[in-house]
Amino acid sequence: MNAPQPKYDRKDIGSSAVRIPAAGMPDILDVAVDPYAPTKTSKQVFIRGFQAWPQKGGPFPAVILLHEWWGMNAHFQELAFRLAQHGYVALVVDQYSRIGGAVTSDPESAAQLMGKVKISELTQDLGAACEYLNFQEYVKKNRFAVLGFCMGGSNALSYACAKRQLRAAVAFYGKVPQESLATLQCPVLYHQAEHDDWITQKEVDYLADTLTARKVICEVHKYPGTSHAFFNDTRPEVYNAEASSEAWARTLTFLDKYILADHLGVRPLPDSQRVR
Repeated sequence: MNAPQPKYDRKDIGSSAVRIPAAGMPDILDVAVDPYAPTKTSKQVFIRGFQAWPQKGGPFPAVILLHEWWGMNAHFQELAFRLAQHGYVALVVDQYSRIGGAVTSDPESAAQLMGKVKISELTQDLGAACEYLNFQEYVKKNRFAVLGFCMGGSNALSYACAKRQLRAAVAFYGKVPQESLATLQCPVLYHQAEHDDWITQKEVDYLADTLTARKVICEVHKYPGTSHAFFNDTRPEVYNAEASSEAWARTLTFLDKYILADHLGVRPLPDSQRVR
């Protein structure tokens, strides 16, 4: 399967680091000058991120990108650029923002970091990220999908269960939130490694069977000969170029098909927003 051709050259993609207030974007009435501000200590929590988006045309639908347990490293910033070249605003959300925004290459440290992430707080943070995107003039309002890998794949599925207005969710070898699937409404694409010590076949089958029974679109693709994290080209011990290319093509095709589509549980899309 061949990936769609990029719509934009790399030189046409802008990027920036972002800090998003976890409590949500401020109301205009909250930003009036406070004469006592210099004497106050801010307790606001900010969520770190990295975004890339086309500098021509727009507005564009947005993809929230969730990193692996290693943290928000250069690999995911590069993925943001790749998504942006296909006509998306790509926002990588640092899932470790509340614990210092660490990045590591040590599995033991990564496991400790992942264990400190609280799903309830992360759900709030991703909601704040969506609100932030809705404030940007180059973003199509409420036309969002979530794409995650490994830990981020697990959290992508969890967030899709919590946010009814997502247009699509794509998970690369993530744990399945079996107890929450009853509230998942958007189309799901799941990429499964053939040999995965972290994800069981039973839970992937449960995902497909449960969503199919509820008439929620669910595609599952298993890639022969692959191991967990086969998409990550910075890890030669597990990277599989053929499977990675095929999975990326399927991901782009899936996003193009569903991010602007109407489906159960989501408000219909106005005709004015159907053409990108």
